[in-house]
Amino acid sequence: MLVVENLKKYYPLEKSFVEKLLTRKKRFVKAVDGISFTIRRGEIFTLAGETGCGKTTTGRMILGLEKPTEGRIFFEDVEITALPEKEMRKLRRKIQPIFQDPYASLNPR
Repeated sequence: MLVVENLKKYYPLEKSFVEKLLTRKKRFVKAVDGISFTIRRGEIFTLAGETGCGKTTTGRMILGLEKPTEGRIFFEDVEITALPEKEMRKLRRKIQPIFQDPYASLNPR
């Protein structure tokens, strides 16, 4: 079973020289902003959305290729959010995302 709880990934934006002088507030792009879901053994799960909505970023965080800004990910009752790289490599053998061409998947043939 895979459980994702309140997953977030924010990327900091670079400030211009003038912005650095005038403001202290950091700005971020919110690639993923608080998603939660559960996938039980034997279920098929589809993550669909518009371009740039965070589908690939979500998959990369589940695979441990990117660290979440916030949130937790559990696989088979083990929190994998902060596992060492060696353990994540073993785990990746059990988790497999399938990226599908959206145009081919909607073709009625």
